[in-house]
Amino acid sequence: MSHITGQLILIEHQYINRIFSLLDCFSVEKPELGVREAARILNISPSSCGRMLGELRDEGILVQNMETRTYSLGGRVIRWADVYTASSDLRKKAYPWMQKIYKETNETVSLYSAEEFDRVCVERIESRKTVRIVETVGTRIKVFTGSGGKSILAFRTPEEINHVFEYARSLPKYHDDDLFFQQLQKEFKEIRKQGYAVSHGEWEDDASGIGAPIFNDKGIPIGSISISGPTQRFLDDAVIRMYAELLVKSVEQISRELGFMPNRFQGRYSL
Repeated sequence: MSHITGQLILIEHQYINRIFSLLDCFSVEKPELGVREAARILNISPSSCGRMLGELRDEGILVQNMETRTYSLGGRVIRWADVYTASSDLRKKAYPWMQKIYKETNETVSLYSAEEFDRVCVERIESRKTVRIVETVGTRIKVFTGSGGKSILAFRTPEEINHVFEYARSLPKYHDDDLFFQQLQKEFKEIRKQGYAVSHGEWEDDASGIGAPIFNDKGIPIGSISISGPTQRFLDDAVIRMYAELLVKSVEQISRELGFMPNRFQGRYSL
């Protein structure tokens, strides 16, 4: 490969990354963005940002309000979301069990899909209690924080866990925090033993949760379900045990429906 070709590939890769970063700027809190606001978030020039927004608009990925000149996600994104939801066997299998958990706890119940370094909320049933944890479908959280993430990561292979730890150490918050990783390894042993994880205030202040993993037919943790709420409602050990028992039984059934056979993978997770 020539030097010029390599440079062109690098430029194209950087442009694609910038496009995805631009799309990630849209959220429930900020469903509409103007050129200057998006440029400020991405720390790029307004002209470059405006060009990318215009290209995405022309492709139907964004729509533009002609009065305010702001942009929002378009119908093409909705179609992609519908395809993803319709094809998500994890969601189809998990949702009836999420409803059961919700009816017995009246706390927020969230389903996560596992990615390399993150977990993504793909479904949730929100508590109707006055004080509750509100979580949006599409929320992306690091897999090494919170009960929903730790319950996934604990059941990955040692090599996979080390890979995630290397990534985490590249982040300024965790770069020199050896104690954080040592504590996680201790937690993983307990999580593997009991089948669930507990967290208090790890990714959101005053929020607690209990999470348990879902496995596919290859014994790989592909997601998790968590029960979450204000920490004050998750301080009673009896409540934790009750929720954990309900949660573990539910994810075991979901995993079986996805083809998971526990006896085949007993040695996979030994530390």
